[in-house]
Amino acid sequence: MIYTDIEKQDIRKLAAMPYGWSALKNKTVLISGGTGFIGSYMIEVFKERNAVYGDNISIVCLSRHAPEDGGCVKYIAADITKPFEIAGSVDFIIHLASNTHPAQYVTDPIGTITTNVFGCYNLLEVARAKNAKRFLLASSVEIYGNGNEIPFAEQDCGYIDCNTARSGYNESKRVSESLCQSYGARYGIECVVGRLARVFGADRKNDTKALAQFMEKAVCGEDIVLKSKGGQRFSYCYVTDAVSGLLKILLDGKSGEAYNVSDDDDGNTLGDYARHIASLAGTKVVFELDNAQKGASVSCFALLDCGKLKGLGWTPSYTVERGLKTTYEIKKVLNSHGR
Repeated sequence: MIYTDIEKQDIRKLAAMPYGWSALKNKTVLISGGTGFIGSYMIEVFKERNAVYGDNISIVCLSRHAPEDGGCVKYIAADITKPFEIAGSVDFIIHLASNTHPAQYVTDPIGTITTNVFGCYNLLEVARAKNAKRFLLASSVEIYGNGNEIPFAEQDCGYIDCNTARSGYNESKRVSESLCQSYGARYGIECVVGRLARVFGADRKNDTKALAQFMEKAVCGEDIVLKSKGGQRFSYCYVTDAVSGLLKILLDGKSGEAYNVSDDDDGNTLGDYARHIASLAGTKVVFELDNAQKGASVSCFALLDCGKLKGLGWTPSYTVERGLKTTYEIKKVLNSHGR
């Protein structure tokens, strides 16, 4: 993936964060979903650590469609829902692979569950076989289900109607977290969990989440279509902060603990963000209330309390509005170069 100067600057800043990087020096990191939005970005940070700080991190990237190897990165084509073998040592495992878009929940509800649960199980088996030092699971705000205007802390449960196909994503992330706890209790594997808010940014792949659709309309100079009244309040996380939060958890989090990862809540609703994005492009927001998107979350409030992660010394670099403005700027650059 070719990154813009804006993104490269953030990658350099991430690699310079005062984290416990020494744990990764001369080690091998196995990443599932490493060609995805978050995984690709994270790999760039590791490459920057190698180039500038001499960390000599070896990266093994699992993906359904693996590109050619490049430098310190070895790509392996693998379906993580099935058992697989990895040659050589593995010191750290980062499980990022997952169906994360509403359209996927509709078209592939079974695959959504199996990728999360079987994928997590098979990777934990690798961690056990390789005696890996640490396992990081990328989980989601969706495990809390619907809430109210009080932000969820890690010990909260929320509410999920499990008797729906849409809940397969939520419930399979919950099961994956339980698998991590079980492998920790049974085999002593150090597992940590990052519960990501709704992550956004200049994803190069088709993203069917609301903010991504709003952004695509704005970049094309079109009006933004809102398929609800826009009163929902969710936590969001710009991709740079998502990666920095996950890395902080991997390197400095306490074994067996889960941590919320989100930019700070600024009190805006989904409609407010739609209007903010439209203002960047000089367009407007229109409503289509009778044409709700299939697979969309039924939650109206899903806010995260990130005090626990901040207690480790982590702080987000972006506000949501600044992240949206940066995303718009990157998308305009990409469009101008035909990417």
